[in-house]
Amino acid sequence: MKIGYGTYAMQTKNIFDALPRLREIGYEAIEISTGDDWHTAPHKFDRSSRQKLVKTLQDLAFESPVTMALLPICTLGNRRSAILEKFDAACVLASDLNYSDGPSILVSTLGGIKGGWDIIKNIICAQLIELGDRAAKHNVILAVEPHAGQPLDTPQKVDWIMKQTNHDHIKINFDISHFHVDGFDLKTSVDLCAPYTVSTHIKDGARVDGKVRYQLPGEGTLDLVRYFRLVSEAGITIPITVEITGQIWNLPDYDPWTVAKQCFKSLNKARRQAGVL
Repeated sequence: MKIGYGTYAMQTKNIFDALPRLREIGYEAIEISTGDDWHTAPHKFDRSSRQKLVKTLQDLAFESPVTMALLPICTLGNRRSAILEKFDAACVLASDLNYSDGPSILVSTLGGIKGGWDIIKNIICAQLIELGDRAAKHNVILAVEPHAGQPLDTPQKVDWIMKQTNHDHIKINFDISHFHVDGFDLKTSVDLCAPYTVSTHIKDGARVDGKVRYQLPGEGTLDLVRYFRLVSEAGITIPITVEITGQIWNLPDYDPWTVAKQCFKSLNKARRQAGVL
């Protein structure tokens, strides 16, 4: 089982400088942030840069990357057309960076919609199906990330919405931290999400005075060895990808390289102990 790293944690770093250093640390897979504030955003990253990135990834023996857009994909009303345009551009970029035999994977949280679950769940399904149809045109799978504090915030909701949409191009980015901070059982979370999982995030966290505080993997109470064993037993073989929260990388003393090394050390030790290396 490979360990990956997300460039969400490296907003100020040039991707071409970062990749060799991440490979040297030991990372075997990459998730590329394509948000507007990153230099790898679709409107900033031209065709020659995309071609250069593919070659760089291949030369470093990384597998085809996952991309993360983090768009408010369930935006309603007049602003939806602009979001759909951005989504299409993100799909094109994901496709341009794909050199695997399968579809590209594009990660996003829902965003853009609020309200009680029973009121909005069918709206979410309809919007996801529309997005899945658009993604399919580019041979992209939309990996929706459930998130603490957002409408899609439990393993049970994941199972329900995936069964309702039942779309080949709508799957899940499984980030255990969003269930862990709210006390959901680890095995239940893995078992309900595994059938739909096409990408992952890993970090730790807890609720402190009612507020979520995310941590680096290995810093909190998430049992990483058990996590590796359970995801392996559930049939998840894709990379386990570190995601550093903005709560951490926005701190004034944040050092991306120290953090990247610490995360790899913790996860590499856990996967060895779990016997999934």
